[in-house]
Amino acid sequence: MILLSIVAIFFFCLLLGVPVVFSIVIASSIPLIFEPMVSLTQASSVMIASLSSFTLLAIPLFIFAGGLMNLTGVTDDLIYISKALVGKAKGSLAHMNIITSIFFGAISGSSVADVASLGKILIPAMIKAGYSREFAATVTAASSTIGSIIPPSILLIVYGALAQTSVAALFMAGIIPGILIGFTQMGYAYYYASKNDVGPIDNEMIGLSNDEKLSKLTALKKSIFPISLFLVVIVGIMSGVFTATEAASIAVVYVVFVAFFIKKQRNVKKYVEVTKRATLDSATIYILIAAAALLSWVLTYYQTMDPLIEFLLTNNVSAFVFLLMLVLLYVVLGTFMEPNSAMLIFVPLLLPVMQGLEINPVVAGIVTVMSIRLGTVTPPYGLSSLLAAKVAGTNVLKMLPHILIFVGVYLLSILLIIVFPEIVTFLPDLMMD
Repeated sequence: MILLSIVAIFFFCLLLGVPVVFSIVIASSIPLIFEPMVSLTQASSVMIASLSSFTLLAIPLFIFAGGLMNLTGVTDDLIYISKALVGKAKGSLAHMNIITSIFFGAISGSSVADVASLGKILIPAMIKAGYSREFAATVTAASSTIGSIIPPSILLIVYGALAQTSVAALFMAGIIPGILIGFTQMGYAYYYASKNDVGPIDNEMIGLSNDEKLSKLTALKKSIFPISLFLVVIVGIMSGVFTATEAASIAVVYVVFVAFFIKKQRNVKKYVEVTKRATLDSATIYILIAAAALLSWVLTYYQTMDPLIEFLLTNNVSAFVFLLMLVLLYVVLGTFMEPNSAMLIFVPLLLPVMQGLEINPVVAGIVTVMSIRLGTVTPPYGLSSLLAAKVAGTNVLKMLPHILIFVGVYLLSILLIIVFPEIVTFLPDLMMD
């Protein structure tokens, strides 16, 4: 009864237009008002304590590092590298779009930033090369989801903090699934380009040199900075030299050094703007975490999940079936809720169930993040699709046939991970051993 009341109050507040964070706090606080054994001071202490996690310090640092990367002109560098890798393969520009998103995710971890940075360059170039506006926008939005799985990922950090799971293990686990999604998307892109006979592109469409030798040599030089940053973070974490939070701080120092001394970006106002933006983005996430901690504490206090856990265990629901249910839940939630909000609410709620079914927390984390991130592509929330449609000069309704295909390809990748969890656990098990 308590659980139903909290859920009803939460969605009622959302329908009234109340911001998500305040909807969570209101829904969690009302039962406490009528509980004589609990004080609001105790509840507020829970919210404050939730922000004391050392792991959560990595969030603003990685956001700040990603913002600083844009000062170095890294977007142009990544496009250069992708072009050198793809060459003149059929559908090369679509492949470039996807590969660049993989690289961009490895240094940014933000899907929306991916679309905003790469879409302005690649979408017009794809349209000029003969791709439809709808396909160009969709492949940009769909490939941006990789940024939340390839480390460093803000969503993986949040999940690790909520589920008390190693962020380092989650980072390692996200590498192969991220590449898997990229390859499956490139498979459909190749089919589309072959079917519609989209020809090779001219390098000048995206501002590259038509001298192939110069392009490859330049790409090799340009790859040094982004690849070295990725290796510093990932190898450092994998080898146990430092934690994910320490890796984030090292990434900030490294990017500042490169931007200031090597790339000669010395406009102080730009650094101030990046700092302000990172502060606001981080504050938004932290407020949501505090509100979600209150909700989780209230649900635990009233033991609201005990009946569900007992039902699943007594009816012998398998981990496979539960993970499929989890995917369905998060895909639906992602269509109308911001990913961080949905995850902050439901991960603590479902964590006891996953523990009862003995589901590998790393596998559950990757499946959760992949499923919830799909919401940035699917309407009506679909922030990445909306942004890509605006750049392409089209609308999400016209993009819908392509969106459905890319969603199907994406869900196939998730299904493969559920059926073969070794895809996720291989790197963490290898490095931890």
